[in-house]
Amino acid sequence: MWGDAMEEGEFTVIVSHATSGKEIVVAVENAFTISAVLEVVAESLQLKDRHVLATQDKKILNPELTVGDAGLKEGDTLLLMPDPTGGNFSNIARE
Repeated sequence: MWGDAMEEGEFTVIVSHATSGKEIVVAVENAFTISAVLEVVAESLQLKDRHVLATQDKKILNPELTVGDAGLKEGDTLLLMPDPTGGNFSNIARE
């Protein structure tokens, strides 16, 4: 029964900004992509530079993976780090 609830429902992960130390709690679902989670976090923290999400052991998560494919679970902590390849979000329209 617990497994079914986890697969279907929403759960939370903690995203820790490696540079500032700020932490935010993000509600996710297994079907969400890492890229979508990253967009929510970037907007919440008003980030201008490109960032990546990584596991606690600093393994960068592929943005095309889903939360489920990445194996994330309730209460996991992810690190938000500047993208080592550089760049910014200047190509995204801001209102």
